[in-house]
Amino acid sequence: MSASAATSEASMAVEPDLEARRCTFEASELRWVAQGELIRLKLARVQGSWKLGLGSEELPLSDVRSVSHLGPGFFTVHSSKLGHFGLRSDDAEATKRFVDSISKRKADYERFEQYEQSSVQSYFQYYAKLVNQQNMLQDSVRTSTYRRAIIENPDDFRGHTVMDIGAGSGILSFFAGQAGAGLVYSVEASSMAEVVRLLADTNNFPGTTFEVINKPLESIQDEVKGKVDVLVSEPIGTFLFNERMIESYLCARDRFLKPGGKMFPNVGNLCIAPFSDAVLHWEQSNKNTFWKNSNFYGLDLNAAVNRCSKEHFRQPVVDYINPECLVSKAHVTRFDFATITVESLHEIEIPFVFDIYQPCLVHGMAGWFDCLFEGTNASITLSTAPWSPGTHWYQIRFLLETPLAVNAGQQIEGTLKMEANNIQSYYVRLHMQIKGTSISSEAPHIDLKDPEYRFYTSQNAYIPPGTPSHTQQNQQQANGAQGYQQTHFAQTQMVQQQFGTSAGGPAPGGTNGFAVGGQGQFGEAWSAQSTMDAPMSNGVGPYCGGMPLQAAQF
Repeated sequence: MSASAATSEASMAVEPDLEARRCTFEASELRWVAQGELIRLKLARVQGSWKLGLGSEELPLSDVRSVSHLGPGFFTVHSSKLGHFGLRSDDAEATKRFVDSISKRKADYERFEQYEQSSVQSYFQYYAKLVNQQNMLQDSVRTSTYRRAIIENPDDFRGHTVMDIGAGSGILSFFAGQAGAGLVYSVEASSMAEVVRLLADTNNFPGTTFEVINKPLESIQDEVKGKVDVLVSEPIGTFLFNERMIESYLCARDRFLKPGGKMFPNVGNLCIAPFSDAVLHWEQSNKNTFWKNSNFYGLDLNAAVNRCSKEHFRQPVVDYINPECLVSKAHVTRFDFATITVESLHEIEIPFVFDIYQPCLVHGMAGWFDCLFEGTNASITLSTAPWSPGTHWYQIRFLLETPLAVNAGQQIEGTLKMEANNIQSYYVRLHMQIKGTSISSEAPHIDLKDPEYRFYTSQNAYIPPGTPSHTQQNQQQANGAQGYQQTHFAQTQMVQQQFGTSAGGPAPGGTNGFAVGGQGQFGEAWSAQSTMDAPMSNGVGPYCGGMPLQAAQF
């Protein structure tokens, strides 16, 4: 589903109507007895939430605990709102299709049952450790922005009922208490719920009651009384959607939020932009060096070189991005958490067109996100952009194994597709093409759950100004980031000199200021070789006048 479709607020019936009679169970006769007239059943999506229509009544699908197809033309429904009842229809085939459709939609509210249990177990074990909670709490941008969003919107919290989904250490619950909330439900499935209870009991929150619910949001039954006024959550992973926690946030909206209630955050903006970073690409291309060994204890390992390269290029790179590496304005896709459906996040497709600022090799796509807290009293933004102070989310990059060589003024078009998987993450496919040509490159299978945290592994890692850092990070910034910036500057100067650009304007005879071996267009795909002797695909000859390329020159 496209990102634009994901934000649609239109109602959409997914099955033809079914006529049936309501049934009640007669305990004395041990059977279901039909009552009343035929009613029309309908399953529809209304402003992001699925609802089961029962004649004049509407039952939110998030309130349905179970659906059982007990026989031809007969099924039962158990809901927290209407209790246990049966429905009987004369059309057995239509009944089966209708029940299958309900079960499929209902599965969106039972997410953890669909995931690999090893993934779920490791997920909750990770967040049950205080050291990992500490890492997030010490992200001053994250923590202070959430506090501002809550404290600076007192009209949304004072005296109200709040639910904190995935409470972790309980920090957002306690901010809600500081803002004057009357009742806070702190929902935390891991054993960290014990810490939430401990901190709630040992701190002073006049007028606020905390109810700690130690189970997944999807498993809550009678622990929550009625609807809540406000949802707060930090359901965010790398590239916004990793870990698929936002789906739990939407389930909470459908099940527990009052009509017109507030969500903090209420919007996520996913941002992407093409980047040029020769040093990063060189690093990834040369991680197969170990396997280029023809005599490893008498064995030739070279046959594994290609697989090693593929594995490294399947990994997204998570680190801070020097804004100077971006070669176009960012494309922003808005996800309105008040209206999008859980289903719409199973497949996300983002088409794009970028105007390239400068002659460069496009090495892939950079990504980050902003979260908006649009409250009654104030609107606050949490940004993870490259030009903002760093956070524990960093930014992310999806690399092309074969970069694209592009002129200033040319356009890159393509799509970024995300397909949800059962290990609480996504597989990403990136296709990029120089508009108006047949020249393209793609990364067909990137595993969002298997990133390389380059910030910790590369001396060239960049640290944005104003980002809190420990001693080792300071050393990296002095020794690594400065050299990184110098290398990137040298690369830009080389491209301009080799292809005939200057501060005074384009070189004579060039196309968009370029001349390559006397033939225009620098807009050709690049064949990256581990030797860095990289020929142009149009046969003009090696880049840099046939000289082998070195990392610091690229």
